[in-house]
Amino acid sequence: MKRCLFLISWITVSVVADQPIMNMMPRWDGGYGWQVLYDAIHREDLSRGESVVESGWSETVHQVHLQGVYTWDRAIRITAKLPLVLDAERVNLVDNNRVVQRDEGVGDLTLALPLKRYFNLMKRSGNWTVAPQVRVPMGSKDEYDVYDRVWGGGLFAGYETEMRYAFFAAGVSYWVFETEEPEVWHSSVDAGWNFRDNAQLLWETDWHYETDGKRFVSAGPALYWRHNDNTHLRFEYKREFNGKTATGELDHIGGDRIVAGVGFVY
Repeated sequence: MKRCLFLISWITVSVVADQPIMNMMPRWDGGYGWQVLYDAIHREDLSRGESVVESGWSETVHQVHLQGVYTWDRAIRITAKLPLVLDAERVNLVDNNRVVQRDEGVGDLTLALPLKRYFNLMKRSGNWTVAPQVRVPMGSKDEYDVYDRVWGGGLFAGYETEMRYAFFAAGVSYWVFETEEPEVWHSSVDAGWNFRDNAQLLWETDWHYETDGKRFVSAGPALYWRHNDNTHLRFEYKREFNGKTATGELDHIGGDRIVAGVGFVY
């Protein structure tokens, strides 16, 4: 019977980060899969630095992520992730005036080539991962864009290990973009409890930093459920805190994020 191996690796600014399928990947040659995730973000206030400039001037984003994976060899895969912004709205301060800005449409495509090295020990197994990545802009820049719509290149490195009842993963990624976009560092530490042979409860913590000074931490629980060998379900909640905007810039930072989805692997 074909099986999958967990791969927790948050690699981008938004959820968009986790690797298909449901942070799992086919381990067999010729394996493939796809998943659909619904993603809702709400940030409460407009801030500058660490201070709130306008309380209640919020940002809300509703989007769907379409993601797929193909496995040539158990150690070599390719993944594709395309977000679709259903509706995004923020209240901003422009020339000292309150302005409501909106965005919708296709986001930026992310392609990655995860390369893995597995190990099996007496009572646990795991793997090391290196994944070069590229970000492909899929639209023109507007006054307000959820995604940067610029070319970018990145590299992810991660480690994970799993025992009968426990799971641990850590990773770090680095992104560089064209034009004047800042470089981005993102790291994660995830710990989990395998409370059934087909279910896992995780606590995920992520650190995000951009070279223009923007930073935040996000943390929260995630639940994974393997309905059968082909169908996988996942739900997660995260809260952003300890946030700071880019130096001198107005931005929405700090808030809640809920992600729910279904994935299929063959």
